[in-house]
Amino acid sequence: MKKKIESDEIDLIEVIANIWNNKLKIATITAIFIILSVAYYFTFKPSITAKTEILPITFFENDFYTGYNSLVGFQIENEEEKIVSQVRFNNINKEYLLNLFLEELKTGTIIQEAIKKYQLIDQSKFNDENEYLEAVEKYALSLDLLRPVNVDGSKRGETRLNWIIEFNVDDKNKWEETLSFIEIEINKTIQKYLRESFNITLNNLKLLDQFKTEDLNQKIEFAKNDYEFETSNRLAFLNEQASIARKLNIANNTLEVENFSTPSGVISNVQTATPYYMRGYSMIEKEIELIKTRTNKNAFTKNLLELEKQKRDLLIDKSLERIERLFNSTPIVNGNNFKAASIIYKDTIYETSFSLIKAVLFAGIFGIIFGMFYVLISNAIQQRR
Repeated sequence: MKKKIESDEIDLIEVIANIWNNKLKIATITAIFIILSVAYYFTFKPSITAKTEILPITFFENDFYTGYNSLVGFQIENEEEKIVSQVRFNNINKEYLLNLFLEELKTGTIIQEAIKKYQLIDQSKFNDENEYLEAVEKYALSLDLLRPVNVDGSKRGETRLNWIIEFNVDDKNKWEETLSFIEIEINKTIQKYLRESFNITLNNLKLLDQFKTEDLNQKIEFAKNDYEFETSNRLAFLNEQASIARKLNIANNTLEVENFSTPSGVISNVQTATPYYMRGYSMIEKEIELIKTRTNKNAFTKNLLELEKQKRDLLIDKSLERIERLFNSTPIVNGNNFKAASIIYKDTIYETSFSLIKAVLFAGIFGIIFGMFYVLISNAIQQRR
């Protein structure tokens, strides 16, 4: 038993000595593995995943829209007809602008333009234009938008405060130029959309106000026509009643009045069902005279005053003009510093499936192990011979 242990110890020392004596051979094999791994790395570059943060506008930038939003909110709250008609202005704030930015990003149109502009796909590798455009569209659709998660940090796991653009790229510099282009173009598109949308809504609301004014003018005209028609009918009725009263020689009011005595006083009961001519032709003819000599017919026109008030309120309402002035003072119209959101492309994080350092490290370890086995096996074969 003791001899066996001693034999094993001698074998172990021999193994170590054999490895040491062939260290150059092992180093050569290791170097070959490292060279091969580096060559493979640069020949077949691993995919790079780029992660870039999207930031909404700051609170300071959001304040540029406060005045506009306050007047728009007041208008929406009080003008029920405009809510019903679904023609109204949108509040412009950081959430609304960020949503517009994300929606435009999701369409992929500007991303496809950027891919073609910065040649992220080599067109020379495709047989025709359609095949190339299909590849561009497919590549653009591979872009992922990662939503914020666990923003308050109340849960375990990953925390993501803002939206993230995730995309597989080959060239870091080209990708950052692409992101810069995408940010600029999307902000331009949104700025143009907001201007056009505001102008369309403003014109529609002005048109609605014009329609309301036209309707009120028509109602006023109808009210005046109704007065003339009703007055004509009233005069015809009064003339008839006056003729009857004169025929019956009823000059004054002869409406029957009954008096009832009560502990608290006397109560009169007038029989109102008595024919109108019983009022006497003196009173009736006086009423006819007053109606014919009226100089201010509007004072006797039903609902005319209320209609005129509505028209006046509509004409003196300056809400739309004020909203337009406030909108023109926002970065959307005033200046070139408009942003719906920002892509922080300079802080892009790049992740690869394996790095050059890892490739060299694993190749070195594997080369040493392989070299040691190769030396030991070669030595064993030689001893058997």
